[in-house]
Amino acid sequence: MKYRFFIWLFLFLCSFLTQAQETYFQKEQLKHDIEQLQKNLLSIHPGIDYFTNKSAIEQMFLDRLESLPDSMTRMNFFDIIEPIIDTIDCGHTNIRFSHKLYDKKDDGDKPLIFPIKVLLLHNEVLLKEDFNIGSSIIPKGSQILSIDSVSIDHIVDQMTKYHRGADGDNHYPERLWAVRTFADGYARFFGLKDDFLIDLINSESGKKQTYTINAIAPKALRTQSKTENKSYMPVTFKTVDDGKIGLLSMTSFSNKSLFKKSKKIINKAFKEMKTKNLDKLIIDVRNNGGGAIKNISNLTRHLMDEEYLIIKESSFKKAYLDVKKSLFQKLFFGLAKKEARGEDYYMTRWNKKKIKPKKKSYKGALTILINGQSYSAAALTPAVIKDRQRGTLIGEEAGGSYHLAFAGTSKYITLKNSKFRIRIPLISLIYDVDEEAQSRRDGVTPDIQKIYTKEDLIKGTDTVLEYAIEYLNNSKS
Repeated sequence: MKYRFFIWLFLFLCSFLTQAQETYFQKEQLKHDIEQLQKNLLSIHPGIDYFTNKSAIEQMFLDRLESLPDSMTRMNFFDIIEPIIDTIDCGHTNIRFSHKLYDKKDDGDKPLIFPIKVLLLHNEVLLKEDFNIGSSIIPKGSQILSIDSVSIDHIVDQMTKYHRGADGDNHYPERLWAVRTFADGYARFFGLKDDFLIDLINSESGKKQTYTINAIAPKALRTQSKTENKSYMPVTFKTVDDGKIGLLSMTSFSNKSLFKKSKKIINKAFKEMKTKNLDKLIIDVRNNGGGAIKNISNLTRHLMDEEYLIIKESSFKKAYLDVKKSLFQKLFFGLAKKEARGEDYYMTRWNKKKIKPKKKSYKGALTILINGQSYSAAALTPAVIKDRQRGTLIGEEAGGSYHLAFAGTSKYITLKNSKFRIRIPLISLIYDVDEEAQSRRDGVTPDIQKIYTKEDLIKGTDTVLEYAIEYLNNSKS
């Protein structure tokens, strides 16, 4: 009996100390933050009611204002405002923590972060590569079941609240992006730890195993990332199928300086295609989170043989002109040619701006590989290709919409008291595609569905790519 009493007392004190360390916000502070979020979100988001009726979102704000307790922790507050963001169904709208996870100077060398690289395949969290724990190696493809006795499904559910990368009803990509940044997301929701108790199913033996894994220091993790990024290129080109088919892989449409090199690679790739007289091409935009529209034209100009549109209509809310802006945004929106229509300004310079193809564009057979992490610009490109019937899409439903994106540039709102940082996109970009071709609530759907599997990961194969090669070889040129 005494033993049970001391256990109960110990747990109570731990709980009390944990709660004492948390910051509590008073009702008036929380009310201010909700009203701040409501004012900005409803006035400047260019597509607040595209997927969800605006009145439903307004009612969510009202419900929360009426039911606020006298005080609440930051995490509890996160849980009541995050569903509002989620309801909008816009992948470019999200909520982030602004407080630091750790002090880089004092904690940089301390083991604090989850060290294993993982990915999500069909709702299974798998080791992306072999992991050496010293005494043995846990093979890639092993399935994580729990961490510190918390089920991996619950962990991913929590982290998914922190990410978007999906438009409309296709919410699975949100889980993909959450697991893609697992170390950071885990630390945000479950804390910094010096080791982790992991239950998993070994991909080689098929047996359930338990390991205690030491954490990695943030500084070591940054060094590791820098080393990997040195050799990273968002665009690569090679030939496959004994040199008979070109493969242009694009993991980003980023507009950073690195993409200047990528543009050269794209131009060089099509030049090589012509020199080698290749009439079959695969473009791989799987796991591509998007980037600048300008870089879509860098690619598509090589694929079209007539003038074409990418964006047929772009606009932003008039109310945004009254909001505090960065210097860039002041110049961008102030100098933009625009036409007032109701509550919006239509950007006449962007609307119906045609793009000229290359004089000697590629006219051969084309397939594009997509998956759930093909988002924003990486969904727009396949959408345009599909609409023109210029190529065949192979893979899985993209995270990005077939019809539009609310993107371009964003306003970041930091809530005064809780310090949550809200990203609100500012421009509505309507794609030049047939509006009746797909439901507005779906991501870009492939013409042929093929799935990258756990077996592909374990064996180092890519059956989606293999299928694309087979498809091109069997199709009529």
